[in-house]
Amino acid sequence: MIRRLRALVRKIEGDPATQYKMHRFAMRFWLFNAIAVLIVFFAAPAAWTKVSVLYLVLVSLYANLATDFGAMSAAEAAADGAVSEYIQDAAAAEAESERADGETSSI
Repeated sequence: MIRRLRALVRKIEGDPATQYKMHRFAMRFWLFNAIAVLIVFFAAPAAWTKVSVLYLVLVSLYANLATDFGAMSAAEAAADGAVSEYIQDAAAAEAESERADGETSSI
């Protein structure tokens, strides 16, 4: 499970095709989300007054995440050497270290 998660993170950090798919999914999600918000706003104003603060917090958190991710992607594109290669090398070294620790602890 951890290895799959790490592989996914590496793909998101360094693979433009994966980044494109992720942003396409996010765009569709927020489009449908906006429709749902409008429906709740007009159809159930009492419910909207209760959930609007939570919704605002979630949108703000997403905006921060998207901005940070965009900045990381821009840094990746502007760097002479790929930043994600460094991250991948560091992750490989960490995995090797964990593997070595696991082998010594099982002896």
